[in-house]
Amino acid sequence: MRLRHALGLTAAAATVVLGLPVPAVAGPAAAATPPGAGRHIQEQARTTPAGAPAQLLTGIDPRTAVFQPGERVQVLAANESGLLNSGAHYGYGVWATFSTVPAANRSFAENTVTSTAIGTTTDGVVHNVVAADSRVFIADRNMSNRRWSPWGEITAAGAAGPLPGAPQQIAVAAMGCKLHVLALVDGDVYQATGDWNTGTWSGWGDVSSAADLPPVTRIAAAVTGNSLHVVGLGLDDGVYVADGDYDRGTWGTGEPTSVLGLPSAAPIDELSAAAIGSKLHIVAVAGDRLYQASGDYAAGAWAGWGDLTAATGSLGPVERVAAVAIGNKLHLYALVGRRMYNATGDYDRGAWSGWGNVTAAVDAPGLTDLSVTAA
Repeated sequence: MRLRHALGLTAAAATVVLGLPVPAVAGPAAAATPPGAGRHIQEQARTTPAGAPAQLLTGIDPRTAVFQPGERVQVLAANESGLLNSGAHYGYGVWATFSTVPAANRSFAENTVTSTAIGTTTDGVVHNVVAADSRVFIADRNMSNRRWSPWGEITAAGAAGPLPGAPQQIAVAAMGCKLHVLALVDGDVYQATGDWNTGTWSGWGDVSSAADLPPVTRIAAAVTGNSLHVVGLGLDDGVYVADGDYDRGTWGTGEPTSVLGLPSAAPIDELSAAAIGSKLHIVAVAGDRLYQASGDYAAGAWAGWGDLTAATGSLGPVERVAAVAIGNKLHLYALVGRRMYNATGDYDRGAWSGWGNVTAAVDAPGLTDLSVTAA
């Protein structure tokens, strides 16, 4: 069965920002910090010294601990030599060393990989997606038995079909047992859905056309409830969000920066997104600093930009950033000088950790790209 293009959703007029009421006070001073996270930024005295789990001498083998149930993540990374996998279990306080991703049925050269993305569906399968050789490929790993599937091509005729051009970047977001794959092609965003219940792929839908999303240069994706949020960096340096509402069957686009202003006088270089409950968190890199804005879809308000670097400490020029939510925590991962770092915002405690050096903990090779998912 072929699913309808563009998520089966129709375009809706973007008359309000992300479908949320515009706050009474607009502009950069509308709010200084993300909703519900004000203490994260302001109570810097409570910042803890280490963001990444240290290798604890507990007798626990990290290679097996990272697969145990609990607060855990999986990482898909790349360097000049190929694709790498790692994982962390925050409950045990361990990181697994990086290992090579199996190459069974791989029909692309690893040195052609231009972007990575990773997501976990509710069946416990971690989906590793890459853009390579002008196409998009996927390999799955079952967290229960730790087995990898062979590589398959999403852009193959028997799956989602070819894209209209070479993807410059990809992003993914899981919704139940469905994986939404986003591809950025020459400023436009396309989306295909893999349904692990039916074993089928939809064709590529034109999100930019359906949502009236302007041309973008970077993308990220997250899910709240039954809505898919596609975050894009516009040519004007503004941040836009296209919302696909599966309950209402509509698409619409809003611009948070029209309400909040830009986070810095420096242009935005990188974007990431994650959702905690009804809140969509956008993390932006501008001028070697990290900033956060949050849209609460239940309360109907945007807040930001909060200066995360003021809370976590400075890293220097950030090459890549990834965000993932686990419970009521927001985990950030950054590449700086090809080294991987991690900091965590705990919304229950109201505090951010400092940056932990993951590379130093597990002797990770120099990385050029990374993506992270809660597993």
